[in-house]
Amino acid sequence: MILLFTTKINNRVQYIAKTLLRDICGFDYKVTNSSEEFLNFRGGKINYSGRELPGAALKVYPSGFLHEKGIRDFVPEVVKRDDFPVLFPLTRKDVSCDLGFDIFSSSFYQLSRYEEYLPFLEDRHGRFEADQSLAYLHGFTDIPVVDLQAKHLQSKLLETFPFLEPRKKSFTFIPTYDIDVAYAFRGKGVARTFFLFAKDIFTFNFSKLRHRIEVISSRQQDPFDTYDLQLRLQKQYRLKPVYFFLCGQYGPKDKNISIHSRTFQTLVKTIGDYAETGVHPSYASNFKEYRLKEETELLSGILNRTIKNSRQHYLKLKLPQTYQNLLKTGIKNDFSMGFASHTGFRAGTCTPFNFFDLSMETETRLKLYPTAIMDGTLRDYMKFRPEEALAKTKEIVDAVKSVDGTLITLWHNDSLNDQNHWTGWRKVYLELIKYIQNEPNP
Repeated sequence: MILLFTTKINNRVQYIAKTLLRDICGFDYKVTNSSEEFLNFRGGKINYSGRELPGAALKVYPSGFLHEKGIRDFVPEVVKRDDFPVLFPLTRKDVSCDLGFDIFSSSFYQLSRYEEYLPFLEDRHGRFEADQSLAYLHGFTDIPVVDLQAKHLQSKLLETFPFLEPRKKSFTFIPTYDIDVAYAFRGKGVARTFFLFAKDIFTFNFSKLRHRIEVISSRQQDPFDTYDLQLRLQKQYRLKPVYFFLCGQYGPKDKNISIHSRTFQTLVKTIGDYAETGVHPSYASNFKEYRLKEETELLSGILNRTIKNSRQHYLKLKLPQTYQNLLKTGIKNDFSMGFASHTGFRAGTCTPFNFFDLSMETETRLKLYPTAIMDGTLRDYMKFRPEEALAKTKEIVDAVKSVDGTLITLWHNDSLNDQNHWTGWRKVYLELIKYIQNEPNP
């Protein structure tokens, strides 16, 4: 067990101690502000204060950041080391710190997404994107900094207290699928299908018209129907995927087939029989909050179960409002913590963690699952060719495996069709899964 001494116990200290020491490092822990209890304790000890206390203890000098309240406009200093960059480095010469930086402030700044509460330049969807982040500016977006720093902390504690026995972590892979548009041609209803027929004719897109007719008449498979492939991969590699269904009303950014369609409901029920599912809150739900509850209840009614998982459409995330709305709706797990424009670790970690609401200065029960790789990120934002994308994804896999973290990928059913602008990208996904599973190439 680890006893952490600090002169002031508050929600920030309690939160980051639990996340770092228990959830990532695997230690049982306790936080105290009693110097007497700390001196008499016989287990592993961390002195997180400016006091000099006798006895063996790992010394971490506090920057003072965790003892603040509210949000102020500042940017922490970043220093690059050989192994990983650090935030809140120790600059004073008259004090000691065994790590050379305030690891608790460094991790809290990233996990709380402190910088996203400050003014920033929004992208065209109103999002905080990678190029606005401290990680991007200092070149460590693709590094799980929090996990690497925690691993360093764990090593230092085991050097000082070799009798400690942390719980072991293991690498975990969670493939996820966003079903933005379930089918290209099927299930769109009579009126919408007629309109699309007319559009194909008036735009002289006769090849698409023929394809549409072939699919609707059941002579060809719908190009977005890649669900059998996903199921084969699930069975072959014993995967545990999570599916997110867009259930919002049709709109400029929400183009799925109607949730009231029998075709869509059959698909949802079928997938729900063999995989975990969640709601994909529509783009419009960001402007009409009642839509989130409405969409979640619709999906719950189809599946006849409570919906606990979510991921924002377009990864449209605004702190703290988006997460506060999810909590009000009863969502327990959210998978939106990732950048649309860049691979890597938006919160600096590949370990699921609880959302800390800075506006309320409190930890919530909403667990965030960081998404590190998305198909559209690789092709549309980073402009990679398939072979370049595969090389980048392998780097991310290696980074997550090096800290025994959780790798979460985001793919869409239509990007697996290997047609048109997605030609060659199915192979990227298949090779990525083989690499994750340590399967040698033939």
